[in-house]
Amino acid sequence: MAARAGARGARGRAIVLGVMIAGVAAGCTVPAPTPAASDSSSSASIAPVDGSAAACAPNIEEIVARDDTQSTDAVSEELADRYDAAAAAVFEQVRAFAPAAVVAVRGPDGTWAKAYGSADLAAELPAASDMHQRVASVTKTFVGTALLQMADEGMVSLDDAIDDYVPNVPNGSHITLRELITMTSGLPNYADDPAWWDAFVSDPTAAWAPQDLLAHAWAMPTSFAPGSDMEYSNTNFVLLALVIEHVTGMPLADALQTRILDPLQLDATTYPSDATMPTPHLNGYTLDSAPPPGTTWVDATGWNPSAAGASGAMVSRADDLLTWGRVLATGQGVLSASAQQERLAALGTTNLGLGRFYGQAIMCADQWIGHDGNISGYNTMLRYNSDTDTTIVVEATGLDATGTPPRVYVIEEYFAALATIAGHPFTPKVIPPEFQFQVPIPEL
Repeated sequence: MAARAGARGARGRAIVLGVMIAGVAAGCTVPAPTPAASDSSSSASIAPVDGSAAACAPNIEEIVARDDTQSTDAVSEELADRYDAAAAAVFEQVRAFAPAAVVAVRGPDGTWAKAYGSADLAAELPAASDMHQRVASVTKTFVGTALLQMADEGMVSLDDAIDDYVPNVPNGSHITLRELITMTSGLPNYADDPAWWDAFVSDPTAAWAPQDLLAHAWAMPTSFAPGSDMEYSNTNFVLLALVIEHVTGMPLADALQTRILDPLQLDATTYPSDATMPTPHLNGYTLDSAPPPGTTWVDATGWNPSAAGASGAMVSRADDLLTWGRVLATGQGVLSASAQQERLAALGTTNLGLGRFYGQAIMCADQWIGHDGNISGYNTMLRYNSDTDTTIVVEATGLDATGTPPRVYVIEEYFAALATIAGHPFTPKVIPPEFQFQVPIPEL
């Protein structure tokens, strides 16, 4: 899920912010206007519950040791037709608010991928399954894995205090790297600062340095004592990236390339240095953020992802994410078995919704492990299920939720439809009845 960039302060600035609907699928980062509103109770922090990982990952040792039975061969024509029918039905339901989608499934029966809608509304260019898009808070899974590798190698300890590496962090001598990666630090989300929001919307193409983002976080009070509650905050991963850079002596992009992307041959995945998108790509569409909410699509493709930084700046493609999803959940190829077992055991109760768990840069619901992401114009859901040895990827442009009843969360509707066919169901989040009102349909 990643994080809605402003579960508390952003709500006060209007329903047009929904980078993610807090408590839905946490995803990421930079506010993206949407007609969806938030449950007023969903942003409250919630104390983690020891042992709650068992509700979503009851067989940790089996997950980590799971034989790879996935196939890169095409699925049968009959199975492809079933996946296509399910995804096409969702596309027809959400297309007015989500102009394009790329969906993909990989399991023992083979691999299937297909695109729906338009990659470029103005040029009427159809979407294709080999197109890149910004993956928002899925970025956290790469940053978190790199940190866990370093801990596995003895380069850092998860029990180190953040002020061992980064000065002037509020409560820095009491906040550990473990609390940062599990969203239990109590540090506020920098995007909840109204001053950050004003600066961002005034020029969404502007570049942001990590220290600029942190300055906005430090302008707000901490949320709770370190380790006592859980609250999704992008600030945590901005700090973890600085730790990685400090210890490795290289930029975050290079550390991720060396440690994860090159070894796994994820050639279509990058941590970008600017707003340039690789070709071919999906254009990301959002709405004008100035109240009242606009009804005209705004092309956010060129908005600078440094506003998300290490919490959500990366770009990828469905085929790379299919590979990454299985590696992320099993740890195979990136972490020792003991480190991955510890990672899964850290899944705990969250404020993301009932039955939604967060751990060390991973999330889980209905035994589907991975991460979601939402950033201006783009929404991504990546999950793996060990029972079926299946990975599902959903990438969609536009808003994170529809605006006509019945209101649904776009990526979760796609995911649920495909998961049922894959053999292990997923229950999509339901928008509360009090928010089931009609809003205008965006247009060019």
